Amino acid sequence: MSDLPMVEALLERQGRFRELRRRLEAERAGRLAAPSEGPWISISKQLGSGGIELARRLGHELGWQVYDREILTTIAENTHTREAVLSQMDEKSVGPLTEYLRRLLDSSIPGQVPIMRETVSVIWSLAKQGHAVIVGRGANWFLSPKCGVRVRTIAPREYRTATVAREAAIDLAEAKRTINDDDRRRADYIQRAYRQDIENPEGYDVVLNLAVLDLDVAQEIVLTVLRRRIGDAWLRPVA
Repeated sequence: MSDLPMVEALLERQGRFRELRRRLEAERAGRLAAPSEGPWISISKQLGSGGIELARRLGHELGWQVYDREILTTIAENTHTREAVLSQMDEKSVGPLTEYLRRLLDSSIPGQVPIMRETVSVIWSLAKQGHAVIVGRGANWFLSPKCGVRVRTIAPREYRTATVAREAAIDLAEAKRTINDDDRRRADYIQRAYRQDIENPEGYDVVLNLAVLDLDVAQEIVLTVLRRRIGDAWLRPVA
């Protein structure tokens, strides 16, 4: 079944959030400056580390929408939903995005495909609109760290293998192969798309070993960093 109806409903809800936010910003004019973009959280995850669950918890706690890889791809591949997202960008956002995409296009990355460029555009726009948890697709490598928190979730291979085997109902050998393939694919994507090493800690504000930290502690760490960086005033969408 296509995810498109769900994605369109999601975008409509985000549009209502943005309108209410604009009204609140107008009321607060002169008393509190609105951020130029965001706030957002990006989560880069190792398969089986618990990153998806952390993203969902953060989204629930903050009242933010969670955009995983499948949703982002659905938006980027569909002309109607992609244009609905990109139409929300203001003129100040279009210039930097155009320049970034120009460098991306001029870099002659082997194997580059249009969907990657469309996905970058969608992520950029969603981050500008704010109140978004963005999972995967290398968002941390091109979004401004001043306006959000860049998270990486990791865990030892044995822990991840056991998790994948349990959740996918497969044996440990197959789970290990799945993890090896997924690690290789993710690293290759980040290298091709952004010419970055996915394991480079400089690309993240917080690296969390979820085999050691339980999800409650991990969530509080991310929220603490977010509050210190952004402040509480702009964290919650207007209900």
